[in-house]
Amino acid sequence: MLFSTIAVSGEALAQTASACIAAPPLPVSNKQKVINVKSNRQLQRALRNIRDNTTILISPGTYKLRSSIVIQADNVTIRGAANDCDSVHLVGPGMNKARYGRVMNGFWVSGKNARIANLTISEIYYHTITFDSAAQSPHIYNVRMINSGQQFVKVNPRGFGQGVNNGIVEYSIMEYTNGPSAIDRDNSGTGYTNGVDIHAGSGWRLSNNRFRNFHTPDNADHLSNAAVLVWNGAKNTITENNVFIDVDRSIAYGLGNRKNDHSGGVIRNNMIIKTPGLYSDARRSRSDASIIVWDSPGTKVVHNTVLTSGNTPKSIELRFDTSNVEVSNNITDAPIRHRDNKRFQAQSNLTNAKPNWFVHPPSGNLRLRQVTREVQDKVQRHPYAERDVDGAQRPSGQRVDLGADELLVQ
Repeated sequence: MLFSTIAVSGEALAQTASACIAAPPLPVSNKQKVINVKSNRQLQRALRNIRDNTTILISPGTYKLRSSIVIQADNVTIRGAANDCDSVHLVGPGMNKARYGRVMNGFWVSGKNARIANLTISEIYYHTITFDSAAQSPHIYNVRMINSGQQFVKVNPRGFGQGVNNGIVEYSIMEYTNGPSAIDRDNSGTGYTNGVDIHAGSGWRLSNNRFRNFHTPDNADHLSNAAVLVWNGAKNTITENNVFIDVDRSIAYGLGNRKNDHSGGVIRNNMIIKTPGLYSDARRSRSDASIIVWDSPGTKVVHNTVLTSGNTPKSIELRFDTSNVEVSNNITDAPIRHRDNKRFQAQSNLTNAKPNWFVHPPSGNLRLRQVTREVQDKVQRHPYAERDVDGAQRPSGQRVDLGADELLVQ
């Protein structure tokens, strides 16, 4: 667990990345031993001697990783001392640097109740944060992850339907500064990436995050990576209030035709935008949708806003076993379909949205710009989306707006 301080490269990289998300301050637990780290030497010593029920509070600075950060103890928090993602930077050897030394991953976590917060980590050859199957109830808070060779957050299973449960990822950013890596690692194919890849986990919540530039070139082996992928027997995932900008697939609940590849869960209040002209004509003809629900019975897809900008033929697609799936109250600019032409519960979806209805689509801000008769007060409040993308309560007993944002008019 070796680090050395550097002065330029991490800071220069951050200048090309998105600003932190405004996250509420995260209190330091008074039930843990707190180790205040104010130098590189102190940080190295704290990580070598990490024990259960410990918080390592890192002072502002930029640190070059010399090995992966391994957390095997339980109830461990590693966080920046400031309440932002900017002040502490952990920098790997490079997303495309195959001679990565001992920095295969950024974090490798097998301890329970781990928390990673208030920092930036970038330039990792494989996975930025890996959770081993023993790592129950992890929490990622206010973390910016930049340029990961494969998955940014990789959640490993013990077997089908048996994995890491009750994880949280919130107020965090996952992005590429110039697109995913073009290197084929371990014969996985080029363009093999995801933002959060959850195998078999139950009860995860992914809230208020931003995903950007998960777009592979047409010659990549993988053309439809999901920024959020939950599968392999996962269940009851909540994906809410996130922003996806230029992502080939945004959200995938289930992927293969297996019994309950995913089941249950909610997809709500997400804002998804692709830049016009992002896809070539050939790419468009082979693509499907921004949100897919494939073999995920019981899932609710409600109050999302999706602008495909003509890049994909559908906005939301269902496939395989989708019994008791509901798709309601969404705003999109492309059709909602079942690939197998099966019936499914869908109501009050609008599929001809116009970009000028929204505040600033290029930045992912798909909040309503003004009162729009096609959108305003069209439906009753949905029991699975009582609040909107900003956490504002949708009025009870009154008709509410379609899509992720409730425009409150005085």
